[in-house]
Amino acid sequence: MHVPTPQRPTSRFDGGRRPRVLAAALCVAAVLAVVAGCGSSDTPSTPDVPTVTPATAWPSPPGPAADPVGVVVPTPAKSRGLAIDDGVVGVLDPAGTTVLRHGPGDMTGPAQVSATPELTKIIGSGDGTFLGVGPNILVRIASDGAVSTTPMSAGNPTALARTASGEIVVGTSDGRLLVFDKDLRPGRVIDGFVRVDDITVSPPGADLATEQVVVLDRAQSSVTPVTLSDGELGPALRAGNGATNSTVDRYGRVLVANTRDGELIGFFGSPLVMRFRYPVTGGPYAVDYDDTRNLVWVSTTANNEVVAYDLSGGEPVEKHRFPAVAQPDDIAVDDESGTVYVLSQRGGLQVAPPDYRTRGAITTRPSGR
Repeated sequence: MHVPTPQRPTSRFDGGRRPRVLAAALCVAAVLAVVAGCGSSDTPSTPDVPTVTPATAWPSPPGPAADPVGVVVPTPAKSRGLAIDDGVVGVLDPAGTTVLRHGPGDMTGPAQVSATPELTKIIGSGDGTFLGVGPNILVRIASDGAVSTTPMSAGNPTALARTASGEIVVGTSDGRLLVFDKDLRPGRVIDGFVRVDDITVSPPGADLATEQVVVLDRAQSSVTPVTLSDGELGPALRAGNGATNSTVDRYGRVLVANTRDGELIGFFGSPLVMRFRYPVTGGPYAVDYDDTRNLVWVSTTANNEVVAYDLSGGEPVEKHRFPAVAQPDDIAVDDESGTVYVLSQRGGLQVAPPDYRTRGAITTRPSGR
């Protein structure tokens, strides 16, 4: 992902306040005490036991979605994942054994097909390549579609991330992080979570002293920073009652979909602190960030919509909203072109180019109303 050098606003967190947003001032009067007051789950020794039933996506209305914006490319129903790298889009099929790849500007042509061992997750890994993880295996997919495999010891991988230095981090359903170097040689194993559902890594140029890795655990509805070099866990912060997915922006803010409570939650800092809770109707679920335009995109599955929020003032301000495919459970944004890709669990990949601003877009209205 191309990450531009940030044009830093006067204040990331002190924009005009709205009554339904919990702003930063509520969270910074003290250190750990106020972290607890903002919904944190308090200490590095938080027990690794479930505290909530893990949240899932709200079901979409029955039947087809109403007139999605852009083009819908056929993909299998119940596809497992979506990723983008240098304009190349990859979709992981329902069995996890095929990655369908479309090159830049070629979404309506036949997909290039890469057969793989069973995978549970794919991510972009630079220069139009992808990295995948499955039971006891890591897989690289080259830009020409060639597949190479590396065995590893995790039969239940659920999350995957890559650091700026090329380290690979695998999360598991039993609460472990497995760290690999850029050549996929195994390193440290870190535990202490109930499960690892998502992993974010702060980008180069973020407003943080060092790279920050944060784990989202749906069974505790929490986010926890972790230091890969020594395995130390920071304080686990509660993210509402039903956190599901997360992304990170160019400043290092961790943005979390709290699906059960209908919120977008922002965390930032070292130590990590909750900065805002913003109401989002319709069951927010998938999230991705456009580094170039400073927009976080959120799918809302209960009403089959996708909405973009501008974070340049520190708090979310709705900028765009458009109708999506049915059950929009995954989303990816191309930083270069601004194209938004939305994957339907009922089948179909929506391609919404930047003219979503004028083609069929729903008039922007405040969220949470």
